[in-house]
Amino acid sequence: MGRETREKIMLTAIKLFNEEGVTNVSTVKLSNELHISPGNLYYYFDNKEHLIRSIWEEMLAPKISDLFYKEDLKTKEEGLIDFFLHLANDTYSFRFFYLELPAILNNDPELKKLYRERAIRLMKQMDSLIQGWVENGMMVPKLTPIAKNILVQNCWMLSQTGIIYTNMLEDHASFKDVCDNISQRLYALLRPYFSDKSHEKIMALFAENNLDFHKYA
Repeated sequence: MGRETREKIMLTAIKLFNEEGVTNVSTVKLSNELHISPGNLYYYFDNKEHLIRSIWEEMLAPKISDLFYKEDLKTKEEGLIDFFLHLANDTYSFRFFYLELPAILNNDPELKKLYRERAIRLMKQMDSLIQGWVENGMMVPKLTPIAKNILVQNCWMLSQTGIIYTNMLEDHASFKDVCDNISQRLYALLRPYFSDKSHEKIMALFAENNLDFHKYA
């Protein structure tokens, strides 16, 4: 019963945070939405920062991490498109976290430390993915170490902040808006290094999956 209540609190918090923003949702408002007392809420989470950290650690971070380690991402163009689709879905499902990322991290030093450590790990994995694309003939081996490092950092920054830009372009950005924007911009960063053969296949997969590669061009 305790585990079910804890999960219900987190799911309800995600819904309210997404709809109204973290700043506008107090623990009292969350308690009222759940029809429980604030004391009952504090039994499971010390404060709002602890709640958000728990959502990130237990629900969001594992989903994103899994995406970076899928074997077909390193070996097939289909894996890259699947990555884009799932990244967009997870970003949209937890959009409150990305839309208010600086404030959330500044309000919780512990989460900021965990987030930074995980970012470093995943950027190392991105470096490994690029090497895999080269070895599998998908990417042309012309990146210098410095250029590769910058490319990895740019891809990471875009994956974390792309939804902010989408929200500036579109009022009440939909999942489709987020999917098109993140996919288009991430691939635009990678495109100069992919072979023409892989690029043609990726463009066909964009169309097949109803992704608008030119929407924000």
